[in-house]
Amino acid sequence: MAASDIYPSSNATTDSFSTHRTFSSSGALPYSTHHEEPTFKIVIVGAGIGGLMLGHCLERAGIDYVILERHQKQQFTQNIVQLTSKTLHALEQLGLLDEIMRISKPMSFINLRKQNMSFIGRLDFRYTKERYGYYAHIVKRAELCKILASRMRQGRIEWGRYVLEVVSGNAGVQCRCTNGYVVQGDIIVGADGAYSAVRQNLYRTLKTKGNLPKADMEDLKFTQNAITGITNPVDLTQYPDVGNEFGEANIVIGKESPHTLWISAVSENRISWTVTGPLITSNGSVENVMVSEFGPEEAENACRLIKDLKVPFGGTVADLIANTPKDCLMKYLVLEKYYKTWHHGRTVLIGEACHKFPSFAGQGAEQAILDAICLVNLLTKIQAPYLLRDINAAFESYHEQRQPIIETARYKGQVAALVNSQGWSAEMKRKVVFNLPVWVQAHSTDKTLVNPLLDFLPPIQSRGLKSVRSFSSSRSVHSAQSV
Repeated sequence: MAASDIYPSSNATTDSFSTHRTFSSSGALPYSTHHEEPTFKIVIVGAGIGGLMLGHCLERAGIDYVILERHQKQQFTQNIVQLTSKTLHALEQLGLLDEIMRISKPMSFINLRKQNMSFIGRLDFRYTKERYGYYAHIVKRAELCKILASRMRQGRIEWGRYVLEVVSGNAGVQCRCTNGYVVQGDIIVGADGAYSAVRQNLYRTLKTKGNLPKADMEDLKFTQNAITGITNPVDLTQYPDVGNEFGEANIVIGKESPHTLWISAVSENRISWTVTGPLITSNGSVENVMVSEFGPEEAENACRLIKDLKVPFGGTVADLIANTPKDCLMKYLVLEKYYKTWHHGRTVLIGEACHKFPSFAGQGAEQAILDAICLVNLLTKIQAPYLLRDINAAFESYHEQRQPIIETARYKGQVAALVNSQGWSAEMKRKVVFNLPVWVQAHSTDKTLVNPLLDFLPPIQSRGLKSVRSFSSSRSVHSAQSV
């Protein structure tokens, strides 16, 4: 039975897919001119880092896919993400490493300071090159997304496709968008962020059936607000440290002020900065008001109230604001939520659609990439005729492999929460954590290190003292198929 057979009454147009089963180990992908009848089709909702990474991996694996993005054009968030050995191994496999290195900056330290710039402590990340093969790198989110999108064939990303409804059946899944647009496939992947439309559709169905855990019915946890920006290239005579080969991230906390400054030099002699704390309204009052999105105007109004904060590179936040383009200035809610339900039927979630880390925890982008790597490895092992039970087995294995790692990352991310805590106890904990010897940091990282590779591409040689390993394969799709 074809997927379209379960929707005989639909008058909407449907998308057609082409299937290519060839790939190479180089950055460029040779494509066959022979078009076969589609057999296995993936619909990805969301063109963020997770969705784009999954799409590029599927491209290299020869699996048919399409990405639906609600924005009308490429509109990537202007902030930064951190990439470490956890994801750089697979990105090297894909032939993307050199390009990423050109747009990124290696990171040496995270310094913790008081608002008078006195030094509290630091975390040293220089050991990661020898131990794991790569330094940690800071890269602008928009630039990383552009690289991933550029490696896909034209038409694979469809802009302006706002998902309204997902209908799933034994023979396929149908994604209905605004303007009557319909896409059909075998699997739908929700990579559409914290307010995921795919997740909301899935949870609505499960709640109706009484199968949704109570914890998944709760709203996203609001912790605080943030104002963030990336400056134009700065004058190195005024900010000489910004031109250093290695970037140092600085966290500036205040005993009296409720605000925390997160600041780092990034590539092209720019400065990325973020101020977190209670919502600062335009009239000067401090309120925790729940607003899902803020425009540049609201961000600019709020900036007036944090402009006098001192900056480790010299000057104040006012200087950074003055040198930050309006389209690179954003105000947003800092949210957190870890869902129990990641999949059901033909629907599966990745990235912030199923685990939302605080933006300053340094986990969100990398964990979305790791989700994509794990999921595509399992999808490539599903064999024709692509039965629902085999798809469910792959989804279950994906959740079993990734969920414990997310839990570990969640607790490691508590360092970020510790930075914002007040009181004598929190102050003592910060001094301990930010003055740990390197060997203690390395030992802690070793316990949780997973450097997954893409199973369908030739492996790469390990660069560091610690060997490259993939996710656990204790439960494979093949074993489920043999049951």
